[in-house]
Amino acid sequence: MIYSAMPDTNPITLNTVRIALVCYAIVVGFLLAECRGRRWRILLRPMWTIGCIAIVAHVVAAFHYTHHWSQQDAIQSTARKTEQLIGWAFGEGLYFNYLFLLVWIADVLFWWLRPERYETRPACLEYGIHGYLFFIAFNGAVIFESGVTRIGGIVAIVIFAVILLRRWLASR
Repeated sequence: MIYSAMPDTNPITLNTVRIALVCYAIVVGFLLAECRGRRWRILLRPMWTIGCIAIVAHVVAAFHYTHHWSQQDAIQSTARKTEQLIGWAFGEGLYFNYLFLLVWIADVLFWWLRPERYETRPACLEYGIHGYLFFIAFNGAVIFESGVTRIGGIVAIVIFAVILLRRWLASR
């Protein structure tokens, strides 16, 4: 679903994914910069939640406006788009997007229900969650998109890389 945007996509479908990706990029950028704790939670947790709500709205809008509530149509559309881009019709990739949605929802709920535990969770869990979310968001924003969304995705990735490079250099 995150990569279902085509020229004839409904503006609601397109703009909700853009909102989600902007929220995602802002929060991840701050987290990479190690902005954590009670002070940052006031900004980041609502932003993370808004992004999650936007991605849920995107999925609902895509199913309503693009796929007319047909799972089969969504799979076929995903297969066509994937084949156009990589030469392999893989409609089942849609299920990776469902997992993306579930992981983000679970992460938001965990942050609201157990904020202190969320912020001190094991690094391997943090990297696993954000690694998966990043992989899907990167594919959705850069690989399977074009125009403003792709440019925004590339800018976000450059910012993430600079933050990580600065962290790495500071640790040496």
